[in-house]
Amino acid sequence: MYGRHPEVAAIIKGHETTANGILTDAGSQLLYEKFSSNVSTVFGLSASVGGSMITLDISATKSTVDGWISDLQTCLEEAWRKYDPEDDESGTEFMRIQSMSMDINDIIMNYNSLKYGLDDIELEFENAVRLYRSPVRSALTDIRILYNAENNVNGDFSGFNNVSVYVHGIESTSDDYLTGATEGAQSGDIIVRMNRSGKIEYFIVRKERNGKLVREEVETFDELQESEQFMNKNARVHIVYDTEQKNEHRQETSDDLGEILNEMGLINETAKIDMFAHSYGGRRSLQFAMDYPDHVRSITTIGTPYDTNMLGTLADSARWIAEKIGQDPKNTSDYLDFNLDNQNDNEDMLYSNAYTDMRSEAMTDDIHHLKSANPEVYRKLLEMDITASAGYRTEQTVSYSPYYYQPPTDYKTSSDDTVSVKSQNGEILGELIDERPQFEIDKGSGVTDPAHIYEIEDSDYIELIKEVNDKQRE
Repeated sequence: MYGRHPEVAAIIKGHETTANGILTDAGSQLLYEKFSSNVSTVFGLSASVGGSMITLDISATKSTVDGWISDLQTCLEEAWRKYDPEDDESGTEFMRIQSMSMDINDIIMNYNSLKYGLDDIELEFENAVRLYRSPVRSALTDIRILYNAENNVNGDFSGFNNVSVYVHGIESTSDDYLTGATEGAQSGDIIVRMNRSGKIEYFIVRKERNGKLVREEVETFDELQESEQFMNKNARVHIVYDTEQKNEHRQETSDDLGEILNEMGLINETAKIDMFAHSYGGRRSLQFAMDYPDHVRSITTIGTPYDTNMLGTLADSARWIAEKIGQDPKNTSDYLDFNLDNQNDNEDMLYSNAYTDMRSEAMTDDIHHLKSANPEVYRKLLEMDITASAGYRTEQTVSYSPYYYQPPTDYKTSSDDTVSVKSQNGEILGELIDERPQFEIDKGSGVTDPAHIYEIEDSDYIELIKEVNDKQRE
């Protein structure tokens, strides 16, 4: 501040004190560096800071800098207001104010540069919050589970030992699994449908005279509690689950499910969970099993891309193409994967979702890491009943010969139009998969109306759901 005009020097002294207070309170090295690179020629920094913080009120800091700019502008306006040319015959005061104006304008340029830098920091901190959100949520869920177990805290569905959880794939909702959950149930079972809107619907499965299973809606939970099926606790509870965001990353789904099932009283020593999943829902289910291996008894999937996926990669890399056919590759939650390859950006905001995951990471990568880091959890996965079923189509080839007729020949496709049979069968997961059935899907064709989306309603797959539920019930 040497050689600075006294009025400006007094103002800057106040700014220096405020700035060092901000930096001390924040303790952010990132913020300190941004101040240092922009205002070190204006005033000195003496604050002691630590590392990068997870939360920081950047908007308040920018408002403070705006106040500093206003202080300087007011100082200059006041100097010109007091200036009287008649008292300044030599022009000395005019030159002094002109010099002060240049000084103030230079400082204001530095302050504006700092504000632009703060915008960058705000984005970095927002991404940092997202990066750490899911691990924090996982830890909190684990604490709640432990607390409930040690203090005998019971949720509304405590006492039910057989639980089926149905997890849909990307670009989808729980609607897809209502039929499968109903037909795969037994008379007297309970269906809980958890809508993305937050609404929860309750049904009791009943068998009609013709033997068909139907679901009867129960208006309120109080009414469900009064039913015989609920009170005797012998029924299987089928949870048809909507993810909070349709294309959220599998880790976010696992965190949500852990929290919800614990609140329901279904994460305990007696309740065993059988998971059914279509498409990317299989990745979500396997992630949940890795996170809560003591509570999952079986996983049954169809159409799951256990390997990286070509169409998922295309949708994530050329998002406008996916959007043209009605997909939403930018849809995501607040979760950000630690794996840098499993990240993309949307208007400079980093995100991770189902598409980034299918582009960057085969599930075998996580299994290998788990096997090395926690072989005990891997052993528990081996003990689970894991079935990875695949859908395929049958097409015909026609050969032409000028000499004789050649009838069309049927051949089995190597995919369901979007995911290879090899990937659906989880071949990369090796001994982890117990069964690898394959079902012919006779509806859909091509990328815009693939057989893949009809797998969830295929009669063979629904029969498989029923078989698993009956087996695990025993």
